[in-house]
Amino acid sequence: MTYFTGLALGISAGRRLHLLLKDKGFVLLHALPGRRRYHHSALLHNPALIQTWQQALPYIPGLKKIEFTAETGNILIEHTCDSSVIDQLTAYLDQVQKQPSSQSAYGQVGHTIRRKVRLLNHRLLEHSKKTLDIRTVLALFFLVWGSQKLGAAATYRPSGYQLLWWAYSLMKGRN
Repeated sequence: MTYFTGLALGISAGRRLHLLLKDKGFVLLHALPGRRRYHHSALLHNPALIQTWQQALPYIPGLKKIEFTAETGNILIEHTCDSSVIDQLTAYLDQVQKQPSSQSAYGQVGHTIRRKVRLLNHRLLEHSKKTLDIRTVLALFFLVWGSQKLGAAATYRPSGYQLLWWAYSLMKGRN
């Protein structure tokens, strides 16, 4: 990676981090005994998030009504329980908002990759009569490649010793 590539990557990550930290979450607008009104900037004109939050709401005894308004981004909570329970509820909803859903592309890509690798590992085990799996094949590959590099010049990256260490680490974790 060149200096400029690293700089561009750092700037991009910094912008995303700034956007994440800029979101203040729940802001208490008005509080009366048994009634609170909050504002959350992510709810503004976002009915999909309101629907997600309504589905994620746990049953809380003493909670009379929760009303979401997408036009203003406000949440009205009427309750008979302790106010600390409402604080925990808002923290929980804020956490739900920050987590990617399993239906998002981010969640689907990770799930698809894990499923394909498990399938490949299972097929490799079947064809080798339970002798080889992906971990063993990679360890053998690193073992051969590292041994070959030890005999050659030591200017290559990764070094032969590093490849041998990777092979040892992979074999150590095999059941």
